Amino acid sequence: MGKFLLLPMALLLSFCNGSKSAQKSDPQNNMEQANAQQQKITGTAGKQDQAPIEQGIKGQVLWQAGNQMPSPDAPPSKGRGVQRTLYIYELTNSNQTKTTDGVFHTNIQTNLVTQVVTDANGNFAVSLKPGKYSLFSKEEKGLFANLLDGEMNIYPVEVKKGQVTNVEFLINYQASY
Repeated sequence: MGKFLLLPMALLLSFCNGSKSAQKSDPQNNMEQANAQQQKITGTAGKQDQAPIEQGIKGQVLWQAGNQMPSPDAPPSKGRGVQRTLYIYELTNSNQTKTTDGVFHTNIQTNLVTQVVTDANGNFAVSLKPGKYSLFSKEEKGLFANLLDGEMNIYPVEVKKGQVTNVEFLINYQASY
């Protein structure tokens, strides 16, 4: 009788161990791996569809959601590239907007300079004159920006003559840390 129970128990244990590794699987990580695999297949890794610019801002918009607490079982997530519309305003101070939940902005009192739609991977490039600008992404609750400098300017980016400023714009209002 003991021999007959040993085989089902061994199968059950091996099945449970397989389930644990599947449970540890992070959907965000799986999506990132699938995107990386697709880029290898299509040869688009690290490429942008936009024409090269000589002066302005270029970079990537990243989406981060869910539990971002550090864990020995899961590497930290950088986020995944996401398509969004970025709005580029003249440098905007926090007292020049109505802010909700600390990161959503409406009634911006500075001038809109331009807007740019990122590609499916979040990459963008836009030519701009030298100056200081504020970046916002279009979200359901308003224009999102989560970075302030010491003078309370919202997501400040400076463009210098003849230079391209690189930006990594992280949208993380649905992430918990």
